[in-house]
Amino acid sequence: MSDIVRVGYISAVNYADGTAQVVYKDRDNSTSPFMPLWSNEWDPPEVDTMVYVVHLQNGGTRGMILVPPYTDGNRPVEGVAGIWRKDFGDGSYIRYDRKEKRLDIVSDSVHMESMNIAGDLTVDGAIEAKSIKTTGNVHVGGNLTVDGSYPG
Repeated sequence: MSDIVRVGYISAVNYADGTAQVVYKDRDNSTSPFMPLWSNEWDPPEVDTMVYVVHLQNGGTRGMILVPPYTDGNRPVEGVAGIWRKDFGDGSYIRYDRKEKRLDIVSDSVHMESMNIAGDLTVDGAIEAKSIKTTGNVHVGGNLTVDGSYPG
């Protein structure tokens, strides 16, 4: 079993092919060939990140790299049942709470091709747009300031 599941460290990533190499420090720093990552998303671990590698029984040249495990020094930010969270390493993340049916997207900038909103839209801050088109009534619950021309 010690030759089937090994602990190693990412030594190189081939972003175009979706593969990585692993160095085995317990095997005289031998390096694997480029192997695929076993994951359902493309977010390769950084160089020197500890990973597990599952090798075929017939030798150590073929295998799959398992994404980094949670360890004492690497625990989930929100280890709570019903919470799914994807962190991007720069403070940005996506979080979904199944109980509340709430999706949070936290980032400095979010780009969406289009968005349909069924219900109320609450904005805490400013809305910047090249133009706003509405079909229906507009209610202003405060002052209205117009800069520029007003068709009348």
